[in-house]
Amino acid sequence: MADEKNLQQEPAEEDDDLVLLEDENGDVTRFQFLELVTVDAKPYAVLLPLDDNEDGGVVIVEVVDLGKETEHYDAVLDDALGERVFEQFRKEFSDSYEFG
Repeated sequence: MADEKNLQQEPAEEDDDLVLLEDENGDVTRFQFLELVTVDAKPYAVLLPLDDNEDGGVVIVEVVDLGKETEHYDAVLDDALGERVFEQFRKEFSDSYEFG
């Protein structure tokens, strides 16, 4: 998975915010979609893992538009980029989330 950061928030119950991602082994993990953040004119999604996330870390992925209302999520593997995206998320949504 991508860059993980600490965040305190209760998982959402609505399916509207539910994102299912499949890894290279075919394992599916459930995430709560928190927010969309733009850095360097590219959109990034901040996701909260719903399964086995005792540390409260989030995952950051780049949102790639495939057209026809279809999106693909690419893992952010560059730590420096992940940190920049998370800092932008903190700035934009500091009133909505409690950061640890």
